[in-house]
Amino acid sequence: MSTTRSQRSRGAAGLTSSAVAHHVELFCEDSAHESCARAVISRIARELQIDVSVHIGSARFGLPRLKRELRDFQSLLRQGSGTPDLLVVVADGNDAGPNERQREVAEVIDPAVFPRYIVGAPDPYVERWLLADPVSFAQCFGRQPVLGTPQGRDGWRQRLVESLEAAGEIVTQGGAEFAEEIIDVMDFYRAGKTVPTIQTFADDVRAALKQLAA
Repeated sequence: MSTTRSQRSRGAAGLTSSAVAHHVELFCEDSAHESCARAVISRIARELQIDVSVHIGSARFGLPRLKRELRDFQSLLRQGSGTPDLLVVVADGNDAGPNERQREVAEVIDPAVFPRYIVGAPDPYVERWLLADPVSFAQCFGRQPVLGTPQGRDGWRQRLVESLEAAGEIVTQGGAEFAEEIIDVMDFYRAGKTVPTIQTFADDVRAALKQLAA
């Protein structure tokens, strides 16, 4: 499938790019995290009727690269570059767990440069977020995802791929290309009962965007 259902109805980005849009700077481990974070930000901005423009600071090559590029970006901003309205960082909890990952990332962030920031830490991997609400997944794709507890990120990615392929979808990017569709129909409260970090991230995004619009 060359484009997703939600992409066909709203355009690939799903984000507003008006001249008065609030600037969100997004740093992620990789493209799967970027897709999920964009989808959450886009959905909540639409629900709140808030214009946002998302710029990607880093979305490749893992956590060490993310932290290095975030430090470099902060250095540029200290020299007088325009500061984004909101910084959003997403990095997997992995074996360390979401609390430790959030602490690790927060240590890199200078609140004087980023007075508003969010750190999302999928537990254990971002693919788990996309499988957190089987009921909404079934509403979107016609059948519930394959359940269970696979091992490692490769296992969760394969579980997502298997679930989409079992629903008749053609998967070419590890399932992340369906993030917008999945997030758009997700019940964050129901998903949060299984994977609390997805509801926490959505709640944090909502609160931050409300503050920007106040």
